[in-house]
Amino acid sequence: MYESYFGLNGAPFLLNPDPSFYFDSRGHNSALSYLKFGLYQAEGFIVITGDIGAGKTTLVRTLLSDIDHDKVVAAQLVSTQLEAGDLLRSALTAFGVPVKGQTKAELIASLEAYLTLLATQNKRAVLIVDEAQNLSRDAIEELRMLSNFQFGNQALLQSFLIGQPELRDMLLSRSLEQLRQRVIASYHLGPMDREETRRYIEHRLSKVGWQDNPHFDDDAFDEIYQWTSGIPRRINLLCNRLLLATFLSESHVVTAADVARMALEIRAEIGEVTPSAPPAGSGLAPLAAPQAHEPQLASSAYPAGIPTLTDNVVSAPLQPQFTTAAHFHGTPGIGAQPHVLLVTASRAGCIRAAALQKTFLSRQDLPPLQTLLIEAPGRFELSSEWCEHMDLAAPDVSIRLPGGSSIAQTADALRQLDRLLIEYRPAAVIVQGGEDAALAASLAAHRQGIPVLHLEAGLRSFDRSRPQEINAMMSDHMADLLLTSEWVAHDNLTREGLPADRVVFVGNLMMDTMRAMLAQAAPPKYTLRQFNQSPELLKAGRGYAVVYLQDQGVAQNPEALLELVITLKSVARDMPLIWTMTDATRAWLEENHVLEGVSSSQIGLLPIIPYFKMMGLIGTAACVLTDSSAVQEEATILGVPCLTLTNYTERRITVEQGTNIAVGRNSSIIHRAIAEVIRGGGKKGRLPKFWDGLSGQRTADHLAAWWKQRRPRAVTP
Repeated sequence: MYESYFGLNGAPFLLNPDPSFYFDSRGHNSALSYLKFGLYQAEGFIVITGDIGAGKTTLVRTLLSDIDHDKVVAAQLVSTQLEAGDLLRSALTAFGVPVKGQTKAELIASLEAYLTLLATQNKRAVLIVDEAQNLSRDAIEELRMLSNFQFGNQALLQSFLIGQPELRDMLLSRSLEQLRQRVIASYHLGPMDREETRRYIEHRLSKVGWQDNPHFDDDAFDEIYQWTSGIPRRINLLCNRLLLATFLSESHVVTAADVARMALEIRAEIGEVTPSAPPAGSGLAPLAAPQAHEPQLASSAYPAGIPTLTDNVVSAPLQPQFTTAAHFHGTPGIGAQPHVLLVTASRAGCIRAAALQKTFLSRQDLPPLQTLLIEAPGRFELSSEWCEHMDLAAPDVSIRLPGGSSIAQTADALRQLDRLLIEYRPAAVIVQGGEDAALAASLAAHRQGIPVLHLEAGLRSFDRSRPQEINAMMSDHMADLLLTSEWVAHDNLTREGLPADRVVFVGNLMMDTMRAMLAQAAPPKYTLRQFNQSPELLKAGRGYAVVYLQDQGVAQNPEALLELVITLKSVARDMPLIWTMTDATRAWLEENHVLEGVSSSQIGLLPIIPYFKMMGLIGTAACVLTDSSAVQEEATILGVPCLTLTNYTERRITVEQGTNIAVGRNSSIIHRAIAEVIRGGGKKGRLPKFWDGLSGQRTADHLAAWWKQRRPRAVTP
């Protein structure tokens, strides 16, 4: 209708997927690379997930338009609400094979015969299953069984599973462990960022001959991003209506006000007149999270009447309180001055704390920052050497938990925190990520009406069986202010219904500390010499790999650890390994004699070392093998390929943009990834947005705006 008015030769924003309009965003480029990599591997499963409207179907059609049909026969299943028998019939129909029988055995025989015929013609088959989250578990298991078809050493069928995020949850279930081991690559397609959203709109317009008619104001592009969160289908819906409205008003300019007005019209039409919580799948999202340089900390986001440090403040320092389970110690000297309490209990938490401490000390518009360290047997222990090299002040208060289960320790931490917060009465409590300490501190502060500020908010692995996942979700929902390190987190929080005006993008505080410490990074040869490890570990022409397992991950599961050690011993024949480990892990390895016979030039064992030494090891490594999300961050920051030894990661950005690949504990996939490192240097990545060493400053800016809204009036004597 409006095409001729604007001099266009077609409609640029149709909702139907069209590969001719394919836009090569960073996310789509990475996903397409994974699909092409899967075709090259010619075996196993490739899994691509993304939210509704993220562009998955366009991606698949783009792939199909680009393959060599003389060598690859591709079939696509679109209707996937199928049981196992229905899936076999649908697969045969998709490949154009007549269905001659009705029994399952006859259907399998027909499909195997067809696939074998293709193999004899030097062709191979690819089955693309769209909307795979709708498959029954029996149907998914049937797909796994079909992957067993072979002709000599050649796999006869390869499958691509394309679906919404629920597909990831399905594949993480224990019942699908065997299929998960055959996934050679997986990728989650997230939304585009602000800059990509603009280029996406201009790209589609240019495909139909756009010559800046209509003209889009710069603010209009920003407004489109705010209302669509960078989701392609939402952008198409909104832009199509914008062009129509501009045509009907006989205008040639699209302004930010036009965008906001049209977005609200669409919301009203679908029954959503406010930007708080649109219906699922409605095509538009709530307002995207604010830009980092636009503080949006309206006082309405924080309930009135929350107590602050104005009355009934303990003026004397907290005295040591000893029990048989734990004790407090410290002399904070806070008196009646309002302060913010930062809770930390992990290696990564202390690294972020160092950056935050420096920032708070440089600001006059923030209350003092006090730190609380929660320690437990067998967990990370903060040493004076760590504090010295990271320029981290000793904690103002510490809680020492007893040994025991994670649940028992969390309960004890909650009890101790409840008493401590009554004594200290901080103006706010800052918690981090999905630590047990974060959950305990959030609960205690929330119950006492103390505001909770959550660093590293919104990170999700989509594995609800992990305690860290539940901790992070609960802490997010109790938080008054959510500080995120990547845009992926905003998408997660929006999906869970958290209002955008409580979320701000500050970047990665770990980068701040690492940038400050890079000059101190110790050369690996000195670290090896200190712990009497063979210098031959560093002399292999192909480089060495660093192994690091977190204290509550694979290292706590003897069966999984033994399986991993067997794989690592094999890997060490191709690439030497330097393994930093806790005393408990080393004792277990020695007790079970699992490393007997391994040369000291193949695997070197180190204790948990200070951070400046760990940076030196990782920074010059050929790759890193880990189950720690913090080490995944560090590897991406240092540009070192990282192989994550789980099938999940809450640090999705390190996979989508960084150097990380999730390989699980599948031995063949790990060996294949190591071979890629040896051959070509491994995965190359880039630093995500706001991983720039300035996150502490951005965090302080947002906290200052928040504090200005809440700062208590001085008490008159």
